[in-house]
Amino acid sequence: MPPCADFSDLARRHGDPLAPLEGRLYGVAFQARVAIPDYRARVLRHYGPQTSARLSSRLFRHFGFVIDFEAPAELPVHDGGRRLDEGLRTLARRFGPVLMRNARMPARARRSNQRNIFGSLDFHLDRGVNQADRYSLFWRDPADPEQSKPRSSSTLILANPVAHAQALKEGHGGANFKPGYSLFKDEDIAPLTNEILFEASWRAPESTGEIAILDNSAVLHASYYARPWDRGYPISVRYLF
Repeated sequence: MPPCADFSDLARRHGDPLAPLEGRLYGVAFQARVAIPDYRARVLRHYGPQTSARLSSRLFRHFGFVIDFEAPAELPVHDGGRRLDEGLRTLARRFGPVLMRNARMPARARRSNQRNIFGSLDFHLDRGVNQADRYSLFWRDPADPEQSKPRSSSTLILANPVAHAQALKEGHGGANFKPGYSLFKDEDIAPLTNEILFEASWRAPESTGEIAILDNSAVLHASYYARPWDRGYPISVRYLF
């Protein structure tokens, strides 16, 4: 692939979403891929025919988009008015969560006065339907003494209708979708990760920046503690328009 000028160029020019991509973006070599191909089919297979009619028309066909840079890349994720880059917006609409590794924002944009960590497997939305800044930006700052280290806990991301289906399966779903669910407490999530759950692990090597974009109108997210006694450090958060 010839060099991509920006994220909009990448979103516009790439063809088959299942084919791995490689090229240069903002002057840095990258490889990109869909995290969970055929997500809709995997979800319908997992929950069975009783949920197919309710789920199928509202599911992402493929889920999660991951961009790995070969060298540290500095990326203009949003402008001074907290408006998300249009190319990243397109990728989030198409694939749900977008994760970029070996990536950081300019130094002044990396400063954050909000850092979050939540109860394990407590899936929730950050923003309500009436809030215009509906996109969550999570990041790990490679220059921060704490965040420069790999994190021991991860972030799990689930499409909204799948969260509702899981809650119904567990017996606490209710008729309508809710903005928060406690899920998978009595289930082994290992076989579900990268099957119906997308994981942002935050475990790239020390001093590696990582960035994730979530659309709160489409997905819920939760912290996950692989070691229950170790919550890890809070991730930086900002809400974007």
